[in-house]
Amino acid sequence: MALPEIVPLRERDLPAAAAALSRAFHDDPLQMYVFPDPVERAARSPALFTPLLRYGLLFGEILTTAGGPVGAAVWLGPAAWEVTPERAKAAGLDELPTVLGAAAAERFLSVLAAIDPYHHRDVPPAHWYVMVVGVAPEAQGTGIGRALLRPMIDRADAAGQPCYLETAQPTNVALYEKLGFDRVVDTREPQSGLRLWTFRHSPLMPANRHLTKRCSQPRIVRMLSFFGFMKAICNSRGG
Repeated sequence: MALPEIVPLRERDLPAAAAALSRAFHDDPLQMYVFPDPVERAARSPALFTPLLRYGLLFGEILTTAGGPVGAAVWLGPAAWEVTPERAKAAGLDELPTVLGAAAAERFLSVLAAIDPYHHRDVPPAHWYVMVVGVAPEAQGTGIGRALLRPMIDRADAAGQPCYLETAQPTNVALYEKLGFDRVVDTREPQSGLRLWTFRHSPLMPANRHLTKRCSQPRIVRMLSFFGFMKAICNSRGG
């Protein structure tokens, strides 16, 4: 069976893409931790993926399948991978405590806060970040996940820039390694017990292979300020 064409996500297809990602992540360990009840998970997950997709439309690039989304990959480039409070508010991420419920939003953000420092430590600022990638169950195993990642990996390679992503799904580890990603971190988040992995794809072109520059402390402080911003919202709203 031929793969569907991979195209940029259109604004009008955002709800369908959010629904596809919701189905894709229904059995993901992180989603199961955020929403332990499967009925609530199915009902509320689209509201989690909608602002993530909105963020990609506003500040990055989103690849999806032509003819209707059955998967999507949100890519953020060197100028926009850092989720600041201003960008979060523009995308609607500040509404997560309301749409998910304060407890679910707190669980989600606590895991992000645990894994994010590795992002700042293990990749130079000039990189491409896979904010989220997923394929609906009915289309998994057909090569669509690889097709959503390959074009931007090639683009980053051409620019001499690495790519970076995280996952809590054990079945994704082999896929990312086959795509040339190196496993960087394999850890457990103490509060949730979730096993988390981070991956870095080094550029194939030699131009920037010498890059070892880390993000400066002010960048880390700004990122932590985003989580402080979100925690303040969680504390001030119910769900």
